[in-house]
Amino acid sequence: DKVIFTPSLLEDLKRRDFTLNAMAYNQKDGLVDAFDGLGDLKRGRIRCVGDPRERFTEDALRILRAVRFSAQLDFAIEEKTKEALSEFAPNLRKVSAERIQTELVKLLVSPHPETFRVVWETGISAVILPEFDACMETPQQNPHHCWSVGEHTLHALPFVEADRTLRLAVLLHDIGKPLVRTRDEQGIDHFYRNGEKGAELAIMILRRLKFDNDTRKKTARLVQVHDDLQAEATERGVRRAVHRIGADIFPDYLKVRRADILAQNPALQEKKLKNLEEIEGLYQKILRQQDCLTLK
Repeated sequence: DKVIFTPSLLEDLKRRDFTLNAMAYNQKDGLVDAFDGLGDLKRGRIRCVGDPRERFTEDALRILRAVRFSAQLDFAIEEKTKEALSEFAPNLRKVSAERIQTELVKLLVSPHPETFRVVWETGISAVILPEFDACMETPQQNPHHCWSVGEHTLHALPFVEADRTLRLAVLLHDIGKPLVRTRDEQGIDHFYRNGEKGAELAIMILRRLKFDNDTRKKTARLVQVHDDLQAEATERGVRRAVHRIGADIFPDYLKVRRADILAQNPALQEKKLKNLEEIEGLYQKILRQQDCLTLK
């Protein structure tokens, strides 16, 4: 309900979220480490100060912060702390979308965005991104894939640079697949028009999380075109693709497309990657030649 300040250093440190953040230093006393934060730092462990249930009750955002620190530092989450994450995840419904957005972005642009798996395992995504849970439950019985939609997404995330919009685009690039999945007589799954449906969902999700208009629009455009396969590896074909996809996002489309391919069936990657490299080379040549890309 309210914050009461204290002149006691120990009392102050008791209120911190994790032991890593509950250390202090001054010249007289040296390092003040009442909760073995230094030990957890050396062990590579995220652990709550005291009872994790109390810490997460004080501020539910700490639930997502635990996973974010784990992703940034490549640290494991201590067992009792992780159990409390699952127990108190529903409390995130009481946290503002703006605060959740901040932690989510920090997690995604971290060195280990695949740690988003913990968000799903602990039930956090069921609260802040239920559409991703549907992806984890959607199989892909298709020669081009070897994982579920959600697993494919987790594998794709590290293959794109740590840029806010690019990581969001990869996180959401197949978000529409659960809604458009069909299975033919041979038992093969198809996901026709998943880009269009995904773009609609991306706009809705990013609006719910209070992202700005520019981020929403650019991310949705990348989701919509991410599986554009019409580009031919010829100068004319690439110029047409740039015009169709948009000159402003074409370089990012190539990055998202590469991440998507690298998380597909390894047996079929070589041909796709070679084709993409040819398209990238032709695109760079077109830029050097300053060729016209549109009638305007």
